[in-house]
Amino acid sequence: MTDLINKDGLSVSNNPKAIHEELFRGMGYVMGAGASVFMQNESITEKYIVISKDNGLEPPTDKRFVAGRYKEALALFRQWLGQKA
Repeated sequence: MTDLINKDGLSVSNNPKAIHEELFRGMGYVMGAGASVFMQNESITEKYIVISKDNGLEPPTDKRFVAGRYKEALALFRQWLGQKA
């Protein structure tokens, strides 16, 4: 199981509920080995979930999802961490 941390470096449990809580009610940022997920406020009403991947070998990759597509964003984040969604 991959270790995850938030923006302050505190440990985040590697399960969908804990990641959701951290994104929407916590610091809004979770990162693991080679991938991170964070909330981006486009405006007062528009929020996006951004998934970033950087393995050091290829150029960094970002993918944006509207906040309502959390399950898809989580699946991609876990895939980029090398886990099964």
